Amino acid sequence: MKQNSFRENSIFWLLVFMFCFAPLFRAGNLPLPLMVLELAALIVLLKLFLQPERMAPVKTGHLAMVAVIFLLPVLALVALPVDTLQSLPGRAFLGDLYRLLGLAPGQSWHSISLVPNDTEAALWALLPPLAVFMAVTILPRNRVMKLVYLMLAMAVFQSVLSLMQFGGGIKALYIPNEYDAHLAAGTYLNKDHLAGFLEMVFPVTLALLAATVGQHRFDGGHGSRWRKRLSFFNTLKGHQAMLYAVAGILVLLALVFTRSRAGIALTMMGLFLVLITFARRLGGRNVYGTYGTLLAVILVLTAEIGLAPILDRFSQDPMEDMRWEIYQSSLTGALDNFPLGSGPGTYPDIYPRYQPHDLDAFVNHAHSDYLEWIFDGGIVALLLILVGLTIYARGWSRVWIKGRWRNFRYVQAGAGIGLFLLILHSLLDFNLHKPANAIWFAFLLAVFLRENHEEQEIKAKAHKRVRTKRMSEPVLPMPVVRKPRNDVPMKDW
Repeated sequence: MKQNSFRENSIFWLLVFMFCFAPLFRAGNLPLPLMVLELAALIVLLKLFLQPERMAPVKTGHLAMVAVIFLLPVLALVALPVDTLQSLPGRAFLGDLYRLLGLAPGQSWHSISLVPNDTEAALWALLPPLAVFMAVTILPRNRVMKLVYLMLAMAVFQSVLSLMQFGGGIKALYIPNEYDAHLAAGTYLNKDHLAGFLEMVFPVTLALLAATVGQHRFDGGHGSRWRKRLSFFNTLKGHQAMLYAVAGILVLLALVFTRSRAGIALTMMGLFLVLITFARRLGGRNVYGTYGTLLAVILVLTAEIGLAPILDRFSQDPMEDMRWEIYQSSLTGALDNFPLGSGPGTYPDIYPRYQPHDLDAFVNHAHSDYLEWIFDGGIVALLLILVGLTIYARGWSRVWIKGRWRNFRYVQAGAGIGLFLLILHSLLDFNLHKPANAIWFAFLLAVFLRENHEEQEIKAKAHKRVRTKRMSEPVLPMPVVRKPRNDVPMKDW
């Protein structure tokens, strides 16, 4: 038991290290920070697989999908004769290339991936998000909640830093990025990728706020109902609610000042989805009543109206026309290499073959995660995308239950909304190709898909306490009631 507890503690602290370290150096998108994350992930995976009985909470379908994701680059590194490869889609040039190098195609071998070094690097880069997903699935719920709070703390740190950058008031911690000075990007190189992280965390922050208010009861005691509700803010839960509210405001402000059109638009959508999900659950069975729900609707609509002009102000995007050219040429390359794909991680080296001549820029990503995955992985990547979206959609049927919700179910619903926002954002950007955002996405996905029996456990504990209390009560002796005798002789009357 002690050994199991030690392994669990070590896995938890490795995850804490990865969560704190991943965003600090351009979201882990540098060779040395990425190598550190990969080594930490490798240690986590070894600890998990050295104790296979701990893998019981991982569902077979989820484990199978993780295995396929990992095996995709492994199989792409398998070498075949060049004569065989040049007959496959997108590989006709290999025979001419080997002849140009003075090698006989019939005696030469090449990996299925067109650039094996890139595919090997992609394989190692998969380890951090896969390790986070597997570890969070098996960790106890209280540990997972601590990681949720850590994610919120990192979001607040990035928000404060980006706001200070925007105001020009911080020079020592300023992180140079590809945009102009005084633009909110935090420790990220790209403002859109910081927006991707914050838009994932924002619904979780509001979910924690709703859970804090939703778990408070306002019945009982003396005084008017509204006085009880206002006195809530003098309690510990009231202080927690105010902290979550401040964190949410900071994240929202940072999202606005990133000037990311997709981030602002998806935040507006997230606010609306949060309203639908939590408005009727404020205070358990909606103790705030119709007035509270109406107030929540008014606040959200006010925020939506306030964000609309900001979005319109940033309607001109210098990347807009370039992106459409990249999409079109990337789709041509994906179809040319279909169904095998060019190989995981090979997009930067293979795309120049399809890049338009009038596009005078180095394109390292397709600005669409899905399109780049299909370009690299072919039909297997396409099937993984469809299966992953199906698993996500089915996850809502387990999260959404009737009756009163407990804290972790609020967090799961917030995580589901955050995942949905980044799923949409990935249509127009490459957030999930950044190690830090891939780790956060894997974490929220594991939280969202976890089996959660918190409500049943609390009910079972309550019944057990009642039963124990009844059994511990002293048993009083029953009074003896004497019945009249019916066999008394007549003469004794």
